[in-house]
Amino acid sequence: MKLRYLCITVALGLLAGCLGPGTDHTRFYVLSTPASTPTSVPVEGDKVFLVGLRVTSAEYLRCKQMIVEVGPNQLRLSEENVWKETPEAGFRRVLAERLAKDLPECELISLPSSLTNKPEFILEIDLRSLQGRLEQKSEAEVSAEVRILDATSRLLERDELRQTSPWSPTGAVDGYAALAGAESRAAADLADAIGQKILACHRHNSGR
Repeated sequence: MKLRYLCITVALGLLAGCLGPGTDHTRFYVLSTPASTPTSVPVEGDKVFLVGLRVTSAEYLRCKQMIVEVGPNQLRLSEENVWKETPEAGFRRVLAERLAKDLPECELISLPSSLTNKPEFILEIDLRSLQGRLEQKSEAEVSAEVRILDATSRLLERDELRQTSPWSPTGAVDGYAALAGAESRAAADLADAIGQKILACHRHNSGR
């Protein structure tokens, strides 16, 4: 009988622990891209060109907490609202998805790579920001320095790109959900801008 009471006591204790103040309120978000239909016309093998990718980022963008700039040189990191992957990893994925949709002849490979084929271009991205901003106006911002090099590592293009998307924070929870959507739009726009630069370099390189 004592053993029975002991088991009931332990079970109730565990249940109280699950429902008590220690409940995890963490909410996870992902950068998303608009749904798209697959390319209907297959790309011929001889028209595919390789682009080697290197992505770096500011140290604070290697954490998963969502970031809001609340004032000059003031960043607020949320402990309860976090990305499922780091902003750097999320942007890599968004870039790959957008290029696969809009530039199917471009095959993106992460460097270093075990492939023996040499990339036509090397794309270097230094991610500078992926955050919300409350100063002056509410918006999501994604920015990066972009460099495109040829197969011999000669610099072809260098630019600092920045995309923003309106953000309307309405509350502690809804505000971060809206921020995730706004940052997704800004990240997709930045990826599209990078894709256009790759396409321009490819056309120039192939004499088109």
